[in-house]
Amino acid sequence: MSTHEPVVDTFSTQRTAAELHRRFDEGFAVPAAAITGRLVNLLAIRVGSDPYALHWSEIAGLNVDLKIVPIPSPKAQLLGIVGIRGEMAPVYDLAALLNYPPAASPRWMVFARAPTLVGLAFAAFESHLQVPEGSLASGEGTDDGTGASRQHLRGVVQAAGALRPIIHLASVVELIKDMHS
Repeated sequence: MSTHEPVVDTFSTQRTAAELHRRFDEGFAVPAAAITGRLVNLLAIRVGSDPYALHWSEIAGLNVDLKIVPIPSPKAQLLGIVGIRGEMAPVYDLAALLNYPPAASPRWMVFARAPTLVGLAFAAFESHLQVPEGSLASGEGTDDGTGASRQHLRGVVQAAGALRPIIHLASVVELIKDMHS
């Protein structure tokens, strides 16, 4: 035996393995807890490097890699227009609207459920989340500790490994409307 080989306590390792096996088996013996309350569907996204969530109920569609045709505009947040389902829609940089530096090349886009079709582009889509309604912490203008404009945030949720402020898309759409008034 050389001095560089690790010493393994086989008794301790076997005991740990047996405990893990027992807990695993017990997990299947216990009846699944009934889910009480309503489930809320959210999308987990990133704006800049910060985690956020969007209410699925505020989204008319989610797309990736749509061709954005740039158009001249004095509004730096306006990336251009896209054609979708036979309609043309303006596309805005969600990061820029939330007071982040503009995204380098946002791949993902949500279309807000609004009277007129509006696209909001962002860099990273992470996952679909389904959380109990009771796990949402409410609050208007929640201070999320990021650079996001707090007026567009409505509560937070702990999901997908992060505390995620929830972006209120109707408020973002209202900001866009006000920019063009």
